[in-house]
Amino acid sequence: MRPIKSEHEARARALAQGNSEFAWNNSGGRDLYTRVSLKQQAVDDAFGYAQQIRDQLKEGIESVRPDQTVAFDLMGGNEICAWMEEMAELEDQNRGLEILVGVAGATGAGKTSLLNALLEYPELLPSSSTEAATATVCRIAWNHDNTEGHEFRADVKFRSREAVLKELNEVLTAVKDRKDLREQEFENEDERIEAIEELTNIISRGISKVCAVWNLDEGEIEDTAHTVESVLADNDQVEDILNKEFTIYSSDPDEFATEVKPFLDSTPTPEGIVAWPLIEEVRIYVKSEILRHGIVLVDLPGLSDMVEDRSAVAESYYQNLSVTAIVTPAIRAVDEKTGVKLMGTYQELRMQLDGKFNKDSFCVVVSKIDDMDCDSFCKGSREARQDARLQVEAAEIKSLSDRSKETYKEMRMAERRLDLLTRKCAVLKGKIDASKRGDENKRKRAAKLRTKRTALMKERTKLLTVRKNLSSDAAQHDRSLATLESRRKYTCVGIRNRYIKKRIQMDFARRQKKLTRLAEHDRHKYDGSVEVFPVCAAAFRDLLKDKKPMPGFPSKLYTGVPRLRQWLTEAVLLYREEHLDSVLLGLQRLHDGIRCWSDDNSRGTVCFSRTEVQSLLKSSHDKYQAMITGALEHGAKELKKLSPLRSNNEKRTSYRSLAVQAASRWVYKFPDDLNSTKKMTWMTYQAILKKDGGPFQSNGDGRPFYDFPLALGTPFLESLREDWLEFFQVELPKMEAPLTAKVAEIWAQYLNEVRNHILDTAPDIVPYFDSTIKTLENIKTELCEKISALIKALSDNASAMHPRFIDSLRGGLAPLFIDALKVTGKGHFTARQARLRESVSAQSPTLLTTAHARLEAAYKAHTARLPAAFHALVRAAFRQSTTHINLLLNNLQAHVSVGRDRTVLDRKVRLQKGVKAVALAWGAVWRSPVCFVEGGGGGGEDGDGDGGVGGGRREACEIPGVFVEEVNEDNRYEEDGEGSGEDGSDGDSDMEEDGSDMDEE
Repeated sequence: MRPIKSEHEARARALAQGNSEFAWNNSGGRDLYTRVSLKQQAVDDAFGYAQQIRDQLKEGIESVRPDQTVAFDLMGGNEICAWMEEMAELEDQNRGLEILVGVAGATGAGKTSLLNALLEYPELLPSSSTEAATATVCRIAWNHDNTEGHEFRADVKFRSREAVLKELNEVLTAVKDRKDLREQEFENEDERIEAIEELTNIISRGISKVCAVWNLDEGEIEDTAHTVESVLADNDQVEDILNKEFTIYSSDPDEFATEVKPFLDSTPTPEGIVAWPLIEEVRIYVKSEILRHGIVLVDLPGLSDMVEDRSAVAESYYQNLSVTAIVTPAIRAVDEKTGVKLMGTYQELRMQLDGKFNKDSFCVVVSKIDDMDCDSFCKGSREARQDARLQVEAAEIKSLSDRSKETYKEMRMAERRLDLLTRKCAVLKGKIDASKRGDENKRKRAAKLRTKRTALMKERTKLLTVRKNLSSDAAQHDRSLATLESRRKYTCVGIRNRYIKKRIQMDFARRQKKLTRLAEHDRHKYDGSVEVFPVCAAAFRDLLKDKKPMPGFPSKLYTGVPRLRQWLTEAVLLYREEHLDSVLLGLQRLHDGIRCWSDDNSRGTVCFSRTEVQSLLKSSHDKYQAMITGALEHGAKELKKLSPLRSNNEKRTSYRSLAVQAASRWVYKFPDDLNSTKKMTWMTYQAILKKDGGPFQSNGDGRPFYDFPLALGTPFLESLREDWLEFFQVELPKMEAPLTAKVAEIWAQYLNEVRNHILDTAPDIVPYFDSTIKTLENIKTELCEKISALIKALSDNASAMHPRFIDSLRGGLAPLFIDALKVTGKGHFTARQARLRESVSAQSPTLLTTAHARLEAAYKAHTARLPAAFHALVRAAFRQSTTHINLLLNNLQAHVSVGRDRTVLDRKVRLQKGVKAVALAWGAVWRSPVCFVEGGGGGGEDGDGDGGVGGGRREACEIPGVFVEEVNEDNRYEEDGEGSGEDGSDGDSDMEEDGSDMDEE
């Protein structure tokens, strides 16, 4: 090996020292919260310094035109432009982080109020228990737009014309069917009435939308020969907005809430259109702390609240949720019959298949915990009757109530006596005034009257003092009673919360037992526990608005909202860390590259032919890029050979009996309840068949939800659950290590060959190249991380694969439903059932084979996209490597220049000095973060947190175990009713004036 000049070695060491270890990439021993906080600060700091560098580079490059080839090359124009482009890509990558957190629950569960509380905007989204406020998918993300007047933004997307026409046609057809029913003759009049009533229930939801949007009367729709096109023509404004999107901007949250309200509930728009039935999706962008670092809150309708076309939008979100929060009201959660049935069978199954049915990805929110009558609860709850603290509180309340009643009784007696004395004094004053103008006897009488009045006034003065004291005592009793009642409410709510938590935990543990094999691989996630968060969004809202606290909720901590917000931000920390690691690797590469380019110790120190060096390097780039691409393509082929569907022959054989059993339950009103024998009406059955088996929601008793294809497919998906999960959650991730190891091996060969080329052609460059090896290794690390992310994405995409099985069944069953509808005449209800059972029994093997193939094809389709994705990653890695080496070469190359070139070089030197100063500051902050506090992110006031990870630490946000009433020192809460005088005199001060002459003679 040729000797290297010592001065080059010294300069290279100085350059390498500038790229030493940083705090964020040396944080492995810290806890997850601290690591993410540290990395987030590193990213924020880096983009701040990068913007300063970019501004300088942009100004420097703009002084040289690209057509001035020599000058542009001397300046390093191509390398600088590549650096700025990569920085812009990293900014887009950082801003593009979206971690979807779904908030799901039935109509009236309190989802919207909860979202408002999490966002800390009390009235941003309209709260309603109507279908209008639940059927539309609404997502809320961080607003990156800093334009004045754009602080709040909403993108509203209207449904397609085809979807609206289809729904409108279903409604008009059902209305016509009902009219025909009324005119038909029935042997049993009760049967006709029942059929009409059921059909009315079926069409009520649809017809209410038609009447609202097109301002039509239900009777008018039935009596007039309306067609779909004629109804559409009745409102040109509706025709104009279908298939359209538009944006709302506002700087004020209240104004924004008013403007967006018509698209989220039944409020008409300013043009008079009731728009909610026409809305497909609303995307809202606001600056709320919980959203700052990538969380996107999604207000999802329950499966029973979705119309057919909007269910596709909701389905796309369900497939991509990282965390799911199921919201259930406390009243419902405590009910023995419905409490633990928080989601449908398929919703639970899909979460299991997606690997999200665990305590890290799923939680239960018990809403409306304030909805409680304490007296009834204390009488009806065994836990309440056995709670010693509650019994003590009840005794204190009774004792104080008795004292309060006695005080108010004494006050009323004093009031009556005062009233009597006041009237007597007034009468005496009149008599005294009259006697002053009379003879001596009258004056003597007046003196006696004055003496009597003086005695009465003294008594009245004493009574005023007594009443004031009584009023003060009564007010104190009221305050003490309010505190005791509030404490009792807190205690009762806590008892019920513990009971609900226990029931939900037990039920969840029972359901999670089905995932036995997965639990063996990850006992932490699958330990049978789940987080349950009791919350009172209404109490949190009142505190946000500086209103008087609701009883039982003296501060925000007691509402449970801060703890839920904290858990949500903690639940996504791993997703955030993966994202931050990827961004930081790119930022470190760009930091090191610009340091190389701007280093003045090595500037212009080496004479070499840059063209020759770059030509040799290009041959190595091309060679090893092809080798890594080939290795990854081979890996993709191996992945494609795998299958998540194994050893299913026995399952296929047994599926026919499972399918027939499922089909036999289709006729029952509550098909999921195997103990229920109550059948649905023939009209409901017919309506479901007309909708290709569902989804269909009945408006009848219990509002049951029907989906025949889903019911048919669920047993088979349940049978492959364990194999499916083990494949995607355990076996597939094992493919990462050998693939990335092969990439690392080839990359090492690539760097070695590049070094040898440099050694042969320009040996003085070698020390500088060696000093940047770590950066080039980081490019390899970045590449391997992204390869792993692609394989992980393949596992995550399992959530988009298994729904294809149900889709296939829907397509295969549709002809069977159409065929069953052809059965008419007397007894058609029973005949249709028999026809369907026979068809399903005969066709189930074919249906299963087709659906099975569709599932296999879905996996193959995802793996088929891997080679192109791998190729793009490899191209990007070698482009980054080339850019980094070229930045180094551009700075090292010595130039003997005169004239214009000398001017360009002088300009470049000035630019490099400015850039170096910023790059050094950037590196210094990364090594010693100036604002970072170990274990930071404390709770702050009311446990709201400082926003380091979007919320406070766990210990600061739990609902307090002891009730402490907030002291209202600043009187900031709005009180109800009119206040009395300061002394409680209720305006009796005039009597003092009235008696001012009592000493007068």
